[in-house]
Amino acid sequence: MKKLLAIIVLGLLLSGNAYSQSMISLKKYIQENDKYASDPITLTYVLKRCSAAYIYAASITKDSSNPKNLLKAFQITFDFAAKILMKKMNWTEEVTAKSLKTDIDNMMKYLEKDGNESFAKTGQYMMNNYIGGDLKICKGIVEAINK
Repeated sequence: MKKLLAIIVLGLLLSGNAYSQSMISLKKYIQENDKYASDPITLTYVLKRCSAAYIYAASITKDSSNPKNLLKAFQITFDFAAKILMKKMNWTEEVTAKSLKTDIDNMMKYLEKDGNESFAKTGQYMMNNYIGGDLKICKGIVEAINK
């Protein structure tokens, strides 16, 4: 868990300060919930945000190899969130899967809205907004989980 926290702090230093109206950036969320790693609800929120961000990035990526890597990262964050909810909250697989699906689907709606608005303004879906910054943080989280 210490490695995970170190990676996240490093990710915070590297991420930008762009914000959108639908959701705050993961950087800001983590700063406001500095003990999130010890709370299963806030930790799984971060993991669900990462899962949604990876699905969104895979859905807009035209490169044929990158979506596979993004979907693999999605699976890692999704599975880790599920394990935490089942272990710490004593949820069943069914309850866990339903909760994760509902929350990730809702987050995807915001990502699509904000990504489309960004594209209309800048020609880019994930740059100059919180989505790109979230993906940088999520990359560090995935790397920490894999260690």
